[in-house]
Amino acid sequence: MPTQRFLNLKDSKKNAILEAAAHEFARVPYSAVSINQIIKEAEISRGSFYTYFEDKDDLMRYMLRGFRDTLRKKVFEFLEEENGNPFRLCIRLLKDWIKTGSERITFQIHRNLLADLSVTGQNQMFGIRGFLMKDELYKSFVEELYNRLDKDRYPTTIETLCYIVDMAIMILIKSMAMYYQNPSEKETIIQVLTEEMTILERGMCTQTSQQS
Repeated sequence: MPTQRFLNLKDSKKNAILEAAAHEFARVPYSAVSINQIIKEAEISRGSFYTYFEDKDDLMRYMLRGFRDTLRKKVFEFLEEENGNPFRLCIRLLKDWIKTGSERITFQIHRNLLADLSVTGQNQMFGIRGFLMKDELYKSFVEELYNRLDKDRYPTTIETLCYIVDMAIMILIKSMAMYYQNPSEKETIIQVLTEEMTILERGMCTQTSQQS
């Protein structure tokens, strides 16, 4: 997270730094991102940059925080529209991202990020640490998801849901990465995700019946 010194900057200066970073993250794969290019466009010194952020990972995590907040709202909106079905929710998220994301600079940023990191790296960068890592924000997200779940159709426990969410997130991120690499295969990627969600749903229902 940024230092207090960065947070104390005027909004115009903060925005200049974040815009320069967005341009660079969208321009090249994540491993090729140049701090020098960011500070040149933002018109700050290298020393100043490192008084604001530890490194490019720190900067990227801060920029993605807004994306996570927006995504969280969309998750619960879609979950309600899908009558508490978390698997249909994942399919809606992918379709929505494909439909609305391709024209935004964030699409280019996420494409470069997902194409250049391992699954573990992607999860860490997006702030997805999983239930077993005792991340409080993640746990509160799953708890809210559980409260909005269709309990008649999915009479599961919150512990089981945590594992299901972990797997669903990894599958969804993989599908996004596949689309970035092969956008012409959009329909196939959606179909594959749909099949994967069906299999995951069966597994959840089987697990629930065994616990009954």
